[in-house]
Amino acid sequence: MILNSRETCIAYRCPYCGSGVKSMVGVFSLSGAMKKLKCDCGSSELIIQHTGDDKMRVTVPCLLCGSTHTFQVSSKLFYNKELFTYSCPYTAMDLVFLGSEKAVSAALDRSEKELLDMLHEMGLDDLDRLHGEIDRLDEEDERVLDASLYDMVMFTIRDLIEGGDVSCCCDDGDYDVAVSDDHVKVFCRSCGAAKDIPTDSEITARAFLETTHLKLEKL
Repeated sequence: MILNSRETCIAYRCPYCGSGVKSMVGVFSLSGAMKKLKCDCGSSELIIQHTGDDKMRVTVPCLLCGSTHTFQVSSKLFYNKELFTYSCPYTAMDLVFLGSEKAVSAALDRSEKELLDMLHEMGLDDLDRLHGEIDRLDEEDERVLDASLYDMVMFTIRDLIEGGDVSCCCDDGDYDVAVSDDHVKVFCRSCGAAKDIPTDSEITARAFLETTHLKLEKL
């Protein structure tokens, strides 16, 4: 289905109150400008910017890992995709929904059910308790990973590369890794696209072990 190229629907879920925030975005309203989609609770916002090179940059607060994620898509995808979702790279939970209003609304509803099911499985009844649990685990995990978990992260990276489950901006796919104190960088020698995998937190490291595909991005 080809959408109206002048308009698309975008939505995210507020990490503070849990509400779905949705709005239609017109192509003219973004020409050389920035648009902010704010939650009614006033605690979060999604930011859309036209980069000037026919790409759209989206910045969104994360419901689960507590970080703010930024990603870029082409204007063609932004305005012409029936449904596109962007997920947290650490938890694989969908954060942003782009496309037709009907498809985005349905995806937002599914994400609410998934969130409620996750809270139920964790024995939690609201987002405040979830954030409290995440903060507590983060405090406990501010230490260097043990050797076995670090090895599992490295094995997962190598497995993704060898299995053809890493992609980037070019067709060559000449991938390698660079190790730092707090992260491992996966990068393409050909186009320079890269992705940092944090290794300074047990939570994010264990979440990465569930990754099935790694998308490298130009910095």
